[in-house]
Amino acid sequence: MDMVMNTINKAPLSLLSTSILVAMVALPVHANDNDPNDVLNQSAAALNLADEAKQAFYEDSSSKLHSFLYIRDRQQKDDNGEYVPNIENQTLQLAWDYRSGYFKDTVGIDIWANTNLQLGDTTGQSEILYYDHTCENNPSYDGKACEKSYVAVPVASLKAKFGDDDTGLALRGGYTRINIGTIRSSWGLNPHSYRGLEAKAHFGDFVVGYAIADKFKNDWRKNFHDMTTTWHQNQHPGGKQGKIIDYIHTVGGIYKFDGGQIDLGYGEGKDYRTNWQVLGKYGFDMGDAKVNLTGFYHGSIRAETELTGLKDQEAQSYVGLGANIKSGNFTWIAGLSATDTKGQEVGYNFRLTPWANSDNRNFQQTTSQLEDYNVDGTKAAKLAVNYNFADFGVAGLTAGVGANYGTNVMSDFAKKEYDATMKSLDWNVGYKFLEGGLKGLNVRMFHGYYDHGDSISRGPKNNDRTDVKLLISYSVNLK
Repeated sequence: MDMVMNTINKAPLSLLSTSILVAMVALPVHANDNDPNDVLNQSAAALNLADEAKQAFYEDSSSKLHSFLYIRDRQQKDDNGEYVPNIENQTLQLAWDYRSGYFKDTVGIDIWANTNLQLGDTTGQSEILYYDHTCENNPSYDGKACEKSYVAVPVASLKAKFGDDDTGLALRGGYTRINIGTIRSSWGLNPHSYRGLEAKAHFGDFVVGYAIADKFKNDWRKNFHDMTTTWHQNQHPGGKQGKIIDYIHTVGGIYKFDGGQIDLGYGEGKDYRTNWQVLGKYGFDMGDAKVNLTGFYHGSIRAETELTGLKDQEAQSYVGLGANIKSGNFTWIAGLSATDTKGQEVGYNFRLTPWANSDNRNFQQTTSQLEDYNVDGTKAAKLAVNYNFADFGVAGLTAGVGANYGTNVMSDFAKKEYDATMKSLDWNVGYKFLEGGLKGLNVRMFHGYYDHGDSISRGPKNNDRTDVKLLISYSVNLK
């Protein structure tokens, strides 16, 4: 990373050095040829090559420094019905996000490097600090694990493109994000990523793609690890060790039309799980309001293999419908969903692996701050509204409130009973500086409440939660 940073910060010196180096390499090729014109041509070619490199990797690149202060206090009821700390976290993130242009209009590189710094003591697993399972010397060690600061490079990928805007092919590979078919790179404070390859071809309004990966990195891991049948990717020496899922792969297609798109995907986690999805989006104007509608179907089935040891598996499903209506300074959000795992799993799994071993392209319509509302059997509804205070002369100020309700929720896995309910109430307020010396600084606070009811989504049936998050972010363009 230091080499890349130095290349960016000292472009003229790097250009001269590159020119000299290329010229030195080029000259001996014709050591027995005394024609001075050949030597001059070689030098000119080297300089042109260096100019093209400077254009691609500096002038056409973007280079940003991101900073993020993350403070969270999540509490959960204990066996006595008292709220106790479940997650307490204070983290400062610094990240460098570099995206080159394309050398010879064909090849480039992307890099994301970050450090997540622990501020004070923490409780529980925040999913953003390094989660160390063997840290007896750490003051917050609870016999299971503790959190630590760390440095990582989740993205270091080579990218290439061919063709033009009408017909072309885009490739990226290495340690990379993926977003096609049923595989996706989600985010903590930094991108989750894969060791893999993604290819997308476009033909007018059609996009078809394929992706494959064999390792994965969450925001709470320092390194890339195998995808396994246990959530901790075999990083917990004292825990159950899982079997390795050799790879996951997916094929996807997107068709864009006026006002909307259709997004199809089919994926496989080798010998573990198969899934498929259909996503439809359509937007239109209704008077002064802008309306965006979403329909989402996701299906999956666990494999009957030696890896899983399962038999007689049935296809599972999740269906979601959503509407987003922006009218004036109000944005209204509504959603409906239904989940059916056929009693085979407590909650619907959108991944091609167990949780935390990969990410997924899900478009759930009824999630809340503390619950996804995809426990088996759940029929859920969501209604929320956000407001921008521009009419009061404070365009950067926003606030919102939302409520969720779920019924027919699984209450007993063994007996296959579905008589529980779940409820959520969330609110948020935020301010983004739109001008002045602090332009771009974004401060947001989120508060969530989750009534667990008799659901088995979070374990014990008294597992209600409250949650407060304070998020402060700021980004700087380095060039």
